[in-house]
Amino acid sequence: MYLEHWEMNILPFENTPNPSFFYPSSMHKEALERLNYTVSQGKGAAMIVGGIGCGKTIISHALIHRLRKERYRVVAMTNPAFEPTEFLEMTMRLFRVPNGYDRSKAEMLHCLENHLKKNIVEAKGSVLIIDEAQVIYNDRTLEELRMLLNLQANNKFLVILILLGQLELSAQVSKVAQLDHRISVRYRLTPLPYKDSLYYIKHRLTVAGCKKMPFTAEALEAIFKLTKGIPREINNLCDRSLLATYLADRTVVSHEIVEEAWKDLH
Repeated sequence: MYLEHWEMNILPFENTPNPSFFYPSSMHKEALERLNYTVSQGKGAAMIVGGIGCGKTIISHALIHRLRKERYRVVAMTNPAFEPTEFLEMTMRLFRVPNGYDRSKAEMLHCLENHLKKNIVEAKGSVLIIDEAQVIYNDRTLEELRMLLNLQANNKFLVILILLGQLELSAQVSKVAQLDHRISVRYRLTPLPYKDSLYYIKHRLTVAGCKKMPFTAEALEAIFKLTKGIPREINNLCDRSLLATYLADRTVVSHEIVEEAWKDLH
């Protein structure tokens, strides 16, 4: 609705993991580089944790965007709350294993292993990204993750495992010692500090094609104060503030509008 009002090409504050909007704050850049290192160096497993809305998913999409399709077969599991056998079957389906379903777990693992070895022969690494991994409450399902890391050939992991989840994921993984010890790369995301929050907003507006900052300095301060630097909250509040300003037929977002938008959201 408000795109033409501010001469934007696309909505700047959608909560979809569009890698074009990835803002490389020092924290998010380091998280991305650690994941890239895990994959490129075949480190087996990495885990990124953070509070709700801190940017874990968009980092994974930025990683997928960076990895060359001719070099890696990357799949993502976004709802991993499965029982052990279901988890293994879903992993096979994501990697498009042609057979082995409805068999014993040993036979399923054998079919998956052969398929991943075929990827290696074709010079393709296999990467499994598991988002919202904190919903895996079954320790036996976590054990299946460890079993995937047991699939190796010539001292190389057949699949690189990346776990993304909320803060409690660290405690859940620590319960399965053999899995916990296999995670060689870890990182924790926190909310953005004040300056990064401002740069984050400006970055998204620039990507959207906005040529003039629509928020006053006071409005930006209010956005940071209310959202506490959480990217998802920033997106929601900025979007609602832009809409309210457009509906009021104004061209500048004031701190009063931001505060009213926050009340409206909550």
